Amino acid sequence: MLRMHVVRAALCAASIVIVNVPSAVRACSVCQAGDPLFSATGSTGLESGRWSAYLEFQAWEKQSGLLQAEPDEEPPPGREVNDGRQLSLHLAVSPIDRVTLSLMLPWRWNKISEQPAGEPHDTVRNDGFGDATLNLGVVLWRDRDVLPATWLEARGFVKAPTGASKQRVDGEVDPHLQVGTGSWDFGAGLAGAHRMEWDSLYASALFRENLEGSLHYRYGDVVLANLALDAPLSHFLDAPLFGLLTPGVELNFRYAAKDQFHGSSYDSSGGSLLYATPSIRVWLPFASQLSPSLRLAVQIPLTDQWLYGQQDEKVVWSAGLAVGF
Repeated sequence: MLRMHVVRAALCAASIVIVNVPSAVRACSVCQAGDPLFSATGSTGLESGRWSAYLEFQAWEKQSGLLQAEPDEEPPPGREVNDGRQLSLHLAVSPIDRVTLSLMLPWRWNKISEQPAGEPHDTVRNDGFGDATLNLGVVLWRDRDVLPATWLEARGFVKAPTGASKQRVDGEVDPHLQVGTGSWDFGAGLAGAHRMEWDSLYASALFRENLEGSLHYRYGDVVLANLALDAPLSHFLDAPLFGLLTPGVELNFRYAAKDQFHGSSYDSSGGSLLYATPSIRVWLPFASQLSPSLRLAVQIPLTDQWLYGQQDEKVVWSAGLAVGF
């Protein structure tokens, strides 16, 4: 038992160190790895009649091969650098016992730099309101009605085409530059948590089906799986300051099928990726009724050898502020 506590403490300490190491901002695809509901609320669920809000900023950069201009053409030599930012507002409510609804509203900043081999680089930018997502969670089982230590939840979601998806920027209509996909997308999965004396375990798995959107472009279907451990430092270090800190570490897996453009595969898309994600949640000592907290996290890919074609995805970083009502 003592050895397990030491291992958990080491994981928590390592997560703090990694979060504070400066690193280059890199990539994620339209279906990012990770679990935004865990980022917003952690391993606990909302009680009946409660609300929560989570405002999160994310930044990434992705490098991949160029998209072919026409179906069945060979893509030109060179690379595309996709530099993205997103500010997401997550609003959640539990209108009745065991049921949680959450709405994600994103604002996106996209920058695409096409770098054909031996030719001048061309950089274009676009920003705007993206595609909203509505999530539904239903608790299937819990060990007790009040403050459960173990629970299992079924989840489903629908993404609506609320973002602009056919914008012409600098004379070009690029599907990767759009702030929306133009498609209705769906998904379903399971999530669960187990709270122990010293820490909490959380796991989730989700399948996402992406339909064809605007500009005859379809992002590949996605499987997401996540495993997380978090533990308040107050369990290990007896000092008032440490009671405000909850470090954690996650494994985030994503598999995506290749994107389709006019029915042909985009070779530099899809594949599998595994991230290790250290995080730290800081409970703010004011406005205790709102239980505000600041969460910082860094997604670090363990390998990019499982990706298809020419792709380079590295670090994704995020910062978010959560409050409860």
